[in-house]
Amino acid sequence: DEPTNHLDLEACVWLEGYLAKYKKCLILVSHSQDFLNGVCTHIIWLTQGRLTYYTGNYDTFEKTVRDDEIVQQKKYEKEQADIKHLKEFIASCGTYANARKQAESKQKIIDKMVAAGLTPPVVKERTFTFRFPDCAKVPPPVLPFDNVSFAYNGKKENYLYEDLDYGVDCDSRIALVGPNGAGKSTLLKLMTGELTPTKGSVVRHPSLVIGKYHQHSVDVLDKEKTVLQFFMDEYPNNMTFKRDLDEWRGYLGRYGVSGKMQTTLIGELSEGQQSRLVFAMICMGKPNLLLLDEPTNHLDLECIDTLAQAIKQYNGGVVLVSHDFRLIDQVAEQIWVCEDKTVRLWNKDIRAYKKHLTQKAEREAAAKKI
Repeated sequence: DEPTNHLDLEACVWLEGYLAKYKKCLILVSHSQDFLNGVCTHIIWLTQGRLTYYTGNYDTFEKTVRDDEIVQQKKYEKEQADIKHLKEFIASCGTYANARKQAESKQKIIDKMVAAGLTPPVVKERTFTFRFPDCAKVPPPVLPFDNVSFAYNGKKENYLYEDLDYGVDCDSRIALVGPNGAGKSTLLKLMTGELTPTKGSVVRHPSLVIGKYHQHSVDVLDKEKTVLQFFMDEYPNNMTFKRDLDEWRGYLGRYGVSGKMQTTLIGELSEGQQSRLVFAMICMGKPNLLLLDEPTNHLDLECIDTLAQAIKQYNGGVVLVSHDFRLIDQVAEQIWVCEDKTVRLWNKDIRAYKKHLTQKAEREAAAKKI
């Protein structure tokens, strides 16, 4: 059940390779499309209270569903057109005996169609869409690191990073990758000012507004309040900000939080639904730089695609830490590898980096056999 949630990319690659060769039965729940493609030979789709079984990996499943829905919709439309035509004929028949016999014959055709079971229309599950708000661009340098070294205990022999010189701007699209413990989350905290460099400096432009999502962001939500109560209390009306109940309902609806969900206690919402609330809070601040630390952990596949689209449309900067190869592939323009006390630019795409990790795992496995 979501085995990749707290793994780094290297561990995801190893686990994918291991499970792909696993000889026994495996039932897997995952939001990682890349992982599902690499491991699964069959997909069971739970939708509208039904389980449907498909052969193939996730990409094959998606194509099959699309093709089936096209066929189903065409069949539905033809049946409905046939029924409409038959009913129009029946209605046009007068009271003449011969015409009534024809009408009865046509009605029997309709009755047989209904008894055999009519094809239902294709019903798409509701997916939410949202946008990060447009922001004012800040001229570079926005977030320069100057000769930065850092250790949690301040000792040089324990440096997690040493002599970093780089910068993040409002048009950056960066994915931070590297093994767990290399300091990816630490680097984000140095960017926000939550941590101070042991040596060197991190300068933040005075007009910089950072919006940060991390794995514990949902902890800021008051689980004893309803969604509407929480947002209206968190952002009270004042001289510069006013939003009435209907406006709040509309705002939250843009993040897939609508209807009864808005009057539900936050503690009763799923982790994915709570994550949407965090994104709604981040957008209230109108940031011009997003720092996203594992934003997909509690999102389903459709929500991850929605997040990717929102990032692509966003006109500010983005620094992303994620174990989701597909999300990185969709949004990152630069790959920064965090390891060996430094940050280096990976000059190829994330698919090439995955191949690099796969080959590394194979070499290590071969060395152990020797």
